Amino acid sequence: MRKCRRLLCLLFSALMLLSLVPERSAAAGTVIFTAANEKIYPLNDETMPFWAGGTIYIPQTAVVDNDLGIQYSRNREKQTVVLYQLRSGLIFNMATGYAEARDGQSFYAPTVTRGDIVFFPLDVLCRFFSLEYSYTRVTYGYLLRIKNSSAVLNDVTFIDAADQGMAQRYAQYERAHAPSSGGANTPAANDPTREQAQRTVYLVIEATDAARSARLLDSVDDAAFLFTPQSLPNADDLLRRLAAGGGAVALRIDASDGAEGTLRRIEEANRVLWNAANAKTRLVFLDGAAEETARAVADAGYCPLRFDPDYSDGYPSVSRMCTRIFSAADRSGGSCCVFLGSDEAAEDILPSLLTGLHAGNCTPARLNEVVLT
Repeated sequence: MRKCRRLLCLLFSALMLLSLVPERSAAAGTVIFTAANEKIYPLNDETMPFWAGGTIYIPQTAVVDNDLGIQYSRNREKQTVVLYQLRSGLIFNMATGYAEARDGQSFYAPTVTRGDIVFFPLDVLCRFFSLEYSYTRVTYGYLLRIKNSSAVLNDVTFIDAADQGMAQRYAQYERAHAPSSGGANTPAANDPTREQAQRTVYLVIEATDAARSARLLDSVDDAAFLFTPQSLPNADDLLRRLAAGGGAVALRIDASDGAEGTLRRIEEANRVLWNAANAKTRLVFLDGAAEETARAVADAGYCPLRFDPDYSDGYPSVSRMCTRIFSAADRSGGSCCVFLGSDEAAEDILPSLLTGLHAGNCTPARLNEVVLT
């Protein structure tokens, strides 16, 4: 009798597991994007979350390799998967559908395997690893965002920042599911959603407060900081940090009175920079310069900066900022130089902007004289 009951239990568990096997997302017509904190993942059927029995299941790829702090281990021989943190852990038995917590508690929490990807019930993970999640309707489907205490952006800001990235991922997903035709399957040159090559952006921020600029440098250590002659004397520590390789120094110089006065002010500013950090810079932004003045400054060996786009007068939405930056980079062979205005203004926008840039395959890089030639 006991053997019979045991067999019936195993059969019931097997039937329950079979009932959880999802249909392919393309057939269901629902696209679900996945994000962990500020990271958004590629969109494909193999790793797309799905709903089953009122529970949403997420792939192992959304659990590991991010800042959620969860580790993953799989034993194929024993058919077990372990998810663990420093003070909590779960062992999932893929054969029986049961999970065991570190404190010995056992409960029914079946996993599902699609191909070689293991999917986990998200509500169980949230309960044991102190996670939260949101499930939001977006332009191309739904966004499942998993968060822990390290999340910086709220959902509204994150969705705005990641809009361009989701558009690109959706376009790639649609192309992968498009029926092949006899002709070449090359997207039209004027298709704004076609797959883009890697982009590079050079971010420039005006340093009006050394402490605030230093905080921004913690977030994006490749940024260039723009100093006026008046702001240089109060920023020795920041200048030394920049000169040591954490970003770049550029000078903002009044060039309204012609080449002679402009070159003199550049030299004086560089002397202050040298005294503070044993460094000089050739990167200059010229305020009010006539074309002849800019040409004379360049002939003297300096590199006048030009920004495309320039956000010193204010910011639109992050999505519109990113779209404009991507377009500028695509027009210029894959890179562009962007002025974000003052450090005070950039402090609020920078986290969400970096998320949007990353989602659009656009990487900040350190500005130098070579990229301007």
